[in-house]
Order: sequence, then C-alpha cells, then structure tokens
Amino acid sequence: MPGFDHELKVHLFHHHPELAPALLRDVIGEPLPDHARAELGCTDHTRLKPKPFKSDDVVVLYDDRGDKVMAIIAEVQNDIDDHKPYSWPVYVAMVREVVKCPVRLLVLCPDRRVEGWARTPFTVETSLPPYTPAVMGLSNTPAVRDIERARDLPELAVLSAAAHGADPGTLKAAEAALDTVPEDLRLIYYDFIESKLSGAARQMWEELMATGTYEWQSDFARKYVGQGREEGLREGEARGEARGEARGKAESIVRFLKARKVPVTPAARRRITACTDTERLDTWLERAATVGRADELFD
Repeated sequence: MPGFDHELKVHLFHHHPELAPALLRDVIGEPLPDHARAELGCTDHTRLKPKPFKSDDVVVLYDDRGDKVMAIIAEVQNDIDDHKPYSWPVYVAMVREVVKCPVRLLVLCPDRRVEGWARTPFTVETSLPPYTPAVMGLSNTPAVRDIERARDLPELAVLSAAAHGADPGTLKAAEAALDTVPEDLRLIYYDFIESKLSGAARQMWEELMATGTYEWQSDFARKYVGQGREEGLREGEARGEARGEARGKAESIVRFLKARKVPVTPAARRRITACTDTERLDTWLERAATVGRADELFD
C-alpha cells in the first residue's frame, strides 16, 4: 500500500501539472515541444484483464490550438522494483495509444540507490537502443533559493527543501512558496518537508516558521504557529518533548484526513488525539494517505 511519502509526491503533480514539464525541461534538460497549457490525463492504462496497469500521474501538454503535443508519465519510485522495467514500457505504449502523441516517462526517486537503479538502461525491443527514463533524484534536484521562482512553482520548492534542507536558502524559499498553495495543502506540504529534514535542519525549519527570524515571515507561518504544530510544541514544553511531538502528529493526521475530504467522526478524532505512541501515529499518518474512512486507520 502506498504510504504518505509516495502519495504526497503524487499529489504535487495533481495540484500543479506544470511541475512535470518543468522538471523535464529545467532539471533534466530535455527539450519540450511548444505548449500553452498542461493538464492531467488518465492514469489507468489497463487494457488486458485481469492485470491492471496504473501509473501515478499523466500530464498532457497542449499547444495554442488545443492539440496534444506531448504526454508525461510521472512515476514516484520509492524503492527498487525489478518488475518496473517490464511495466513501464506498457505505461508508455498505452498512454501513447490513448493520447495519440509522443510520451516521456519521468521517474522521481528518493535516494541515490534507487536513482542509480532507475537510470540503468533496459532493453524493450532488440532492434532498438536500450531505453532509459528521465530520472530526478538527489543528484539533480535543484536547490531553489529564489523566492519568486519558489512562488511560481511551489511544488518544486517543496521537493527542493526536502532534498536540500541543510541549506537555509531553500527553507526560506519553501516557506514563501507555502503562502501560494491552498490552505488545505499547506500543512501537508509542511509535514512532508519536515519529515525529510535532519535534526539540525528540522530545528532550523521550525524556528523559521515559528519565531519570525526572517523579516518576510509568511502569513502561513504565523497562522500555522497558532494551530496543531504550535500546540504540540507548547505541550512538549509542559509535558515533555515526546508528548508534544505526538500531539503535533495527531493534529497533522486529522488535518490530512480533512484535506482529503475523509470524514472524521468525534470518536475517531478522540482516539487519534489521545494517542501518545509516536510510532503508531506514524503508521496512522501513512494510512491517512489512502483510507476512505477514518476508522480504517485503526485496522
């Protein structure tokens, strides 16, 4: 079952489809056809039963006349999967058949191990050169420090902060970027960045968001301080760091469920917020990315 990390990255493309061509063009350096807009396409590539073939996201580029000029399959790959060199060509072929235009496969990897594996060419058809997808990983994730660039493409700023959290400039840019996304996504993006930071970088991130060290401290930072994270930190001071951390995680789970439009019953909310086991809360946070009812967290 996909976890929080996987679903969050998938959601980046859902919220801002232009992220896909931007990564291909600006990060990986591949040419793109002229296009006027980017829209989400169908991710279900199943044609033969019973085996389904579904990619994470498909973004279709259109020119000024409304003609399709390119489709980008965005695939979040959190671990090595030796079956993917066989299923990825199916994704490409089926999307090409549906959209009737050229297709490029873009793979996002969380670390250098998976990135190196994804860059390994594989043979699809013996008379053709080996195939290699476009890959973005730690080695080529850009460090976004420019505030305006971060605001123009906040999802890239989120990925940048997660990969380069030791760089104060990327954290400043990410904080500014959070002001531009809908309120129901801000907490989710915040928690994703925080989950990727080391101890020192995490403290820097929390201080940036909470203390106003930087003169341009964002509206989101000020509002966020008054919500679940600050409640967790205050409780941490009063009852211990572990309990404060648990409170913050619990509030994040509730807000994440609400952002996904999953109903949270009073009983489920009480059970979540009463939990002080941070490992169990981490499990519930991962499940929150996929459950249809809050009670399914506890199965």
